[in-house]
Amino acid sequence: MASVEQIRSELRYLVRELGLLDKNCWNSGLSLSQAHLLTYLSNNGATPFSELCIQLNADKASLSRTINKLVENSDVQPIPHPHDKRQKYYQLTPAGSETLQRANHAANHALGDVINSLAEDAQAAVLHGLRTLRLSAFHHNTRHQQARVQVEALNPVYRAEVEQLVMDVFAQEQNIPPALIPFAKDSDVQWWVARSGEYILGAVAAWREGDAWHWGRFAVNHQFRGLGIGKSLALASLTELLATAPEILIEARDTTVNIVRQLGGEVLGDAFDFYGMPVTPMRLTATRFRATSPNSGERDQRCAINRPDLA
Repeated sequence: MASVEQIRSELRYLVRELGLLDKNCWNSGLSLSQAHLLTYLSNNGATPFSELCIQLNADKASLSRTINKLVENSDVQPIPHPHDKRQKYYQLTPAGSETLQRANHAANHALGDVINSLAEDAQAAVLHGLRTLRLSAFHHNTRHQQARVQVEALNPVYRAEVEQLVMDVFAQEQNIPPALIPFAKDSDVQWWVARSGEYILGAVAAWREGDAWHWGRFAVNHQFRGLGIGKSLALASLTELLATAPEILIEARDTTVNIVRQLGGEVLGDAFDFYGMPVTPMRLTATRFRATSPNSGERDQRCAINRPDLA
């Protein structure tokens, strides 16, 4: 088994050999911190400074210097908060999008020269090792800093990832026919996601059938289970939905039954088999939800960061 010292040494040498400490990282024209910031803004749109600190795992002073340099270069634009003058948002400018595109092209070329010298099985081993280490670090960091996980309405940028996650969980793990999983194109659907940085951790939907709201398609990526993400996702989405809907109907798997019960849900009938797994019909009213969750009117700030409309 490799020791901690050996892994640290390999990481240190890797950072040196790849030139990640250079202000012109991978001939991209950007430092590594600048590249991370531009990539985050490209994926997530206008973002508050507080979120950038948390999700980029950066201290305020270092992040401020990085942002100021990008603002000076016209790659990033500050936006005042519509309700709080002490808070600033930052967004990518058209020039910043072009800068990031050029940087990605240069970085792909530079790293490609290194990776292409490896055999295919070696490339796969590198990817597997890096991903394993990254996921382990994420689990460790999230247990100590739950604010890394945000629950929010689905950003269209992540729609394809959410659709793939839901398909993986329901078709591959639960053996539900793929044709039954997507919503009809004309459906009245709302989606919420649990996100950390550019990771989509989980998703859930609510949809209207006649006068009734239903809640489901509840999926958490198997790589991120055991961190309380499912309950955070359920609480935030149900809080928003039940602020206007008097009740919702749910057909829940066993794990979801336990979560919904804790939030005030009631069982309406016996469980029935749905493609080899039991499903329980449930109902959750706004009254019971508020009685069970007296603070449900406020998003759990450990797991959710609300963004005001900047349009």
